[in-house]
Amino acid sequence: MAVRNNTEREEELVGAGARLDVEKFLEKCRMNGFQVAHVQSVEALVSVLADWASGWGVRKIVLGGLSKQLAERIRGEFTGREYMVLEIGGVEMEIEELRTGSLGVFRANAGIKETGGLVIFDNWASNLASLIPEYSVALLEMGEILQDYWMLAHLIRQTRPGGIAIISGPSSTSDIELTHVVGVHGPVGCGCIVAGLELDE
Repeated sequence: MAVRNNTEREEELVGAGARLDVEKFLEKCRMNGFQVAHVQSVEALVSVLADWASGWGVRKIVLGGLSKQLAERIRGEFTGREYMVLEIGGVEMEIEELRTGSLGVFRANAGIKETGGLVIFDNWASNLASLIPEYSVALLEMGEILQDYWMLAHLIRQTRPGGIAIISGPSSTSDIELTHVVGVHGPVGCGCIVAGLELDE
């Protein structure tokens, strides 16, 4: 029988804790109206994006704030399959063209386990890809899930971002008569994919 050392046991416990954090974070996201997925490979990530794009009936994929390598992988998956793939800053288009029938895929900087909120720091491309398209999907690494807003405050003090956006679900509002409307100020549908891999290589 093989004997495990303390370091192996500690790594196993840390890994189990990280998986539990991901599960709890994604459950909060689901309660907020997000589609959710936890993936361990780029292939699985791209497959989830393709399934959601098909289910939402979008024809345009709008990329914002992604690493060059990840953007190329996503572009390669969708090009030639009747999708138009655009990158924020890569082409000039009217906002209405970016909005209609589109899916924004963007890089989030952190997730808040306590509330299921997604955080973007100082990244105009991620902000636009998260706000303008009809649907949007955030990409996040497992290690970027924070316990609560106190941890976010600590991160803000360390990084000193010039701006912060916190996304808590699809855009919705109600008027004084409590008529509920979805998608007035942003996407009608949102997703969050947590990856157990490095997204910015």
